[in-house]
Order: sequence, then C-alpha cells, then structure tokens
Amino acid sequence: MRTPGLQPKPRVPRKKGIYIGAPKCFALELACRQLWDAFDEDDAFFGCYVVGSAMERPDWRDVDVVGIMADAAFFKLFPGATIHDFEFNPRWLIITVALSRWLSDQSGLPVDFKFQAMTHANSMHHGPRSAIGLSKFKRAK
Repeated sequence: MRTPGLQPKPRVPRKKGIYIGAPKCFALELACRQLWDAFDEDDAFFGCYVVGSAMERPDWRDVDVVGIMADAAFFKLFPGATIHDFEFNPRWLIITVALSRWLSDQSGLPVDFKFQAMTHANSMHHGPRSAIGLSKFKRAK
C-alpha cells in the first residue's frame, strides 16, 4: 500500500563494474591466469588488470589489459628500455603484439595488452582497475 502523496523513486540504471559480457570475460580470466603463471617469478608480477573504456562505458572499442610488474623486473625483462621510451623497445613490442593477439584469440575479445612497470602504471591509470586472472588464488575460508 502506498502512502498518499509519495511517489516511487525513479529507477536509476546501475553503473556496472565492467562492461564485458560474462562468457568472454570468463575466457579472458582464464587466459590472464596463464599469464600470472608464466610471469610470476619472485613475486615481481603484480597481475593483469582491465583498465580504460571497458570499465567505464558499454560502447568500448577494445579491452585494455595491463600486466603490471615490479619496476626492476620490468627493466630486466626489457633491457635498454626506459620509463619514457619502453614502447619502442623491440622485445616489448614483440611480446605486446603477440600477447594482445593471443589474449584476443583465447577470449574472442579485441584485447590491447601491454606490460607496464608499476611506477609508470600508477602514474598513467587514474581510473578504475579490475584485477583479472585471480582464479589462481584460493579464497580463504
């Protein structure tokens, strides 16, 4: 029974945490778990994170995934790179292109993957991040 004079609140669409559909997001989750397994040496790989437009709106163009590494591990993997020019490092370019293609093939999504040093990632990404590939961790009881 409604109280006279009170109007129901208009329904406000809920902002989603991520705008990728479930089946493909699950496939991306599984693929990113494999990246954790491949690159997590000495706890220097801090994981994969979805950033950018797929976190913000339903009309995203591609899914930006960042693999964040400890600064020292990043520069060990990409010798000769600096924080300002790593995107021109030949090894970084080959691995970035190959993993972008592989993640796209695994998930059916247009994935733009890149490794970043933690200091650079923290200075570049001020919006939301969603950790992905965490299925390798067991939930504490």
